[in-house]
Amino acid sequence: MLMGTCEHRLDSKGRLVLPAKFRSELGSTVVCTVGLDRCVAVYSTDGWEKYLAKLQTLPFAKESARRFMRVVLGSADELPVDGAGRILVGAFLKDYAGLGEQVTIVGVSDHVELWNSERWNAGRDDILKDFESLAEGVGDFGV
Repeated sequence: MLMGTCEHRLDSKGRLVLPAKFRSELGSTVVCTVGLDRCVAVYSTDGWEKYLAKLQTLPFAKESARRFMRVVLGSADELPVDGAGRILVGAFLKDYAGLGEQVTIVGVSDHVELWNSERWNAGRDDILKDFESLAEGVGDFGV
């Protein structure tokens, strides 16, 4: 399971080092695409296949499903992880997520997310202000 948070930097060429604890689960090739809430979602090839299987169950006759699939699949990029553990994040995905020099990498069970660090910190702080209500709203997840 992918979990935890790490801070890293994008280099001047747009390369990002994936932390070793995530690389071991993600493998030597990853798939990046738009994520919810303006982040970049990064999947292992196995995780991507599972995600694709879910996408293929969407009713293509519904406009919202078509639009969602077009953007997710049209924005997807299969990337090799180089010998230094880096991936090259494309310009579109960097712009979409507002990624600058500082990037926060968050493990979210079956994938990791790349976040603009300022946006991540502000969003996390907002969530934590109302964490108990959020927990009640999603079901029996008391800690």
